[in-house]
Amino acid sequence: MIEFEGQSIPLTLSEVTAPSRTVLLVWDMQNDQAGSSFNKQEFLSATPPLIAAAKNARVRTIYAYSTPYPWGNESPAMIRRAMKDQGVANPRELKPRRVRGSFGWQLIEPFAPADEDTIIEKHRATMFLGTEFEQLLVNWNKTTIVLVGCRTDAGIEGTARDGYYRGYSMIVVRDCVGTGNERSHLDALQRLERFADVVSSQELLKIWRTAP
Repeated sequence: MIEFEGQSIPLTLSEVTAPSRTVLLVWDMQNDQAGSSFNKQEFLSATPPLIAAAKNARVRTIYAYSTPYPWGNESPAMIRRAMKDQGVANPRELKPRRVRGSFGWQLIEPFAPADEDTIIEKHRATMFLGTEFEQLLVNWNKTTIVLVGCRTDAGIEGTARDGYYRGYSMIVVRDCVGTGNERSHLDALQRLERFADVVSSQELLKIWRTAP
């Protein structure tokens, strides 16, 4: 820790991710996204021990659920983008979106929020748009966000960028995030190096398991 202009600046990873300043954000570990990730076996193995270590270290854990707007409530820009991605000429041909409570919406096993965890539903690929997330960070006096979940090149990247620009320390756990294909995953991790510390779960486990 170094003092600068009246502020204490954390320097090491252990200082940045101290439980007193940190939340763990479990992003869209839902059957739709996590289930179709190229590396799901890796993060299904690596992430649960990290969540357990966070709880033991008294790091607050937040689960984000992606609940898209129905197409009838979506913006024209999003509809147009979806039409291009899906190769359809008419919005009526778009695939139905996941709905709350459906199999695709539910968390992939073995993930399950505990009673003390916070659950937030959101509609966009960033936690900072249209949710109470930032208000909770202020209420809890938290300045570091550790990100795990899916997808690396969508919500993980979007939230890391937004959080960094708002002044938060962003940590992405490389073996606990995933997306549809390896190239997109690796490219996103490289971009994320500009906005976040990209670390392994073992590095965080070592810190949280020895936290006072």
